[in-house]
Amino acid sequence: MPDQTASPSPWLSHYTFYERHEATVGVALPSRIIDAVAAFDARSDPVIDVLLSVREWPDRLRQRVGGTTREPFGLANFTPLHRDERELTFGLAGRFWRPDFGLVDVADAAAFLALKRTDVAKLVLRFRVPDDGQSEASLVTETFVACPSWGTKALMTPYWLAIRASSGWIRRRTLAAVAKTLAMQPES
Repeated sequence: MPDQTASPSPWLSHYTFYERHEATVGVALPSRIIDAVAAFDARSDPVIDVLLSVREWPDRLRQRVGGTTREPFGLANFTPLHRDERELTFGLAGRFWRPDFGLVDVADAAAFLALKRTDVAKLVLRFRVPDDGQSEASLVTETFVACPSWGTKALMTPYWLAIRASSGWIRRRTLAAVAKTLAMQPES
């Protein structure tokens, strides 16, 4: 059941699953915070890298047997949907429960909106800096997942439950890494 406190996502007409994390990231302009998010390489964090490597293990094994290789999973797999001084949003479509994520190639934001397949889930990952009038800025990360059919929801639900804890850990470490980056590079 979706969390009713979720901020609406203009990139999905509805969503089935929702996750939200927030952290204070210090005194910085919203655009600088968004730049730090865009520059963050999740694979540079050892914990995130291990968690993603564990998730990729079944597909890596299949690749070795089949003699193929694929780049490690990361933000490069996502489609940029929107960026302004307070928000950075990405989209991803696929059968995430499959060992290879079952990703669907989505060229751009218009193609993401137009994708109407009922056999794949659509995910929106949003980072935003709320305008809450506080001296220290907050960074919010939200994940929305839409399952357009009963079959997709039936396959996505156990996967969502299985990855929920590690997904939250990844999001919290991302927020902490952005805060650390901003603290180490004071504004000029």
